[in-house]
Amino acid sequence: MKKFISILIAIVMALSFATGTQAASNPLSIWVDGEQVQFGSNTPIVEKGTTLVPVRMLLEKLSFKIDWNEENRVVTATSTNPRNQAIISLQIDHTTAYVNSQPQQLAVAPKIQNKATYVPLRFIVEATGYEIDWNDAERKISIDTIQESRGFMWKVEKGGNTVYMLGSIHVANEAMYPLRDEIMDAFMEADHLALEIDFTSEENISDFLNSISTYNDGTTLQNHISAKTYQYVVELLTDLGYPTYALDQFKPWYASMLLDAERREDSEYKSELGIDDYFMKLAEKSKLPIIGLESSKSQLNMLNNFSDRIQEEMLFGSIVSFYVEEEPVKDLSDMWIDGNLDMLTDMAVQTQKSDAEYYKAMLQDRNVLMAEKIDAFLSGDKSETYFVVVGALHMVGEHGLVPLLEQKGYTVTRV
Repeated sequence: MKKFISILIAIVMALSFATGTQAASNPLSIWVDGEQVQFGSNTPIVEKGTTLVPVRMLLEKLSFKIDWNEENRVVTATSTNPRNQAIISLQIDHTTAYVNSQPQQLAVAPKIQNKATYVPLRFIVEATGYEIDWNDAERKISIDTIQESRGFMWKVEKGGNTVYMLGSIHVANEAMYPLRDEIMDAFMEADHLALEIDFTSEENISDFLNSISTYNDGTTLQNHISAKTYQYVVELLTDLGYPTYALDQFKPWYASMLLDAERREDSEYKSELGIDDYFMKLAEKSKLPIIGLESSKSQLNMLNNFSDRIQEEMLFGSIVSFYVEEEPVKDLSDMWIDGNLDMLTDMAVQTQKSDAEYYKAMLQDRNVLMAEKIDAFLSGDKSETYFVVVGALHMVGEHGLVPLLEQKGYTVTRV
C-alpha cells in the first residue's frame, strides 16, 4: 500500500494534468509573430487541460486596448488595429465570453491569480484573428497572423485622382479574412467607397420586389418551367419540409434566390461575410461616403427581364446545389484567397461562351455603365481617391472593367 501511495504522489507531482491548476515545471514560451511574449513572474498555467495566460500582456502584444470594470469584474479588450474590429468581453469566474457581442463558451472561466487576470489562450487567439501552433518538444506556442487573402485589385490614376478597383466575392466565409495590407491600405486612403448598390441609403423596395417577382396573370411557376424541373422543385420542397406549392407564385429567378438563401442558412458561406458587405460596414463605422454604381431596382429588373429559359437554368442550378457534397462557392473562395487571375479570366471567358443572353445582361451591359462612372471619378477636379468594390467577374474578360478602362486610354495596374 505504501508503495502504491508513493507512486501516486510521484505521478501527481510530475504531471500537470493530474492537478487542478499548476504552472508547468518546464515553463511554456509564447511567441507572437516570431517575438516572445514576456510575462515576468506571472507565467502561463494549465487548468483542466486548458492553457491560461495573463490577459493584459498577451492582448497588448496583439494590439488590443484593455479596460477593467472592477464592479462587475469584467475585462473588455478593444482592437486598436483598424484591420481587426474585434471587441472581446470576459467576466471573472464566468464561462460565457463575448466577441463583438456574440456569446462564446469557454472551456475554463477567467480567473485572478497573483493579481493578474488569466484567460484561456486558444479563445483569445481565435477571437483576435490569429492562428496558433504548439511545438511539444520545445513547449513553445506560436501565435501568428493568419495568411492574408490576396484577392483581385487594380489601380488607375489621372490628374490627381485615384481609383482602386477590388473584385468582390458577394458570399464568403471567415477564411477570406484578413485581407492583405495593400487592400486595407487602399481602403483607408479612400475619400469614397463605391459599391454596386449602396444599401445604406436605398429606400424600401419590398413593394417593388413583390410586384415583379410574382405572377399576376393567373399563371404559376409550373406554367413557366418544364415539367421535369417543376418536379425537382416539388421534391426539394418536400425534402426541406415545405408545402409543395410554396414557390408557385414566384417567378423562377426569385424562386432561385429564395432557395439560395435557404441553403446558406446552414452554410459557412454568408452574404454578410461578403467582401462588399465587409467594406460597407467599415465605411459606415468610419462615416466614409458611399456611392452606389447601380441600384437594387436596376439589378432586380435585369433578373426579371431574363427569358424563361435563363430563369429556369438559374432555378435548376439552385436546386442542384442542395445535393452536392462540396459547397458550390468553395472554389470561388479559394480562387479569391489565392488571387488566381488565370482562373478568374477563364470563368469570364466561359461565361461569355456559354450563354450570350446571360453574359450580355449580367456582365457586358453593366460593365459599360460602371466604366463610365469610374471614368467620371477619374475626371473630377478635386483630386480624390475612390475605393470601388464590385463582383470580381466584372473585372476581366473581353468586356471587363480593366480592358474597358484601358480602351479609354487609362493605364490599369494590378496591385
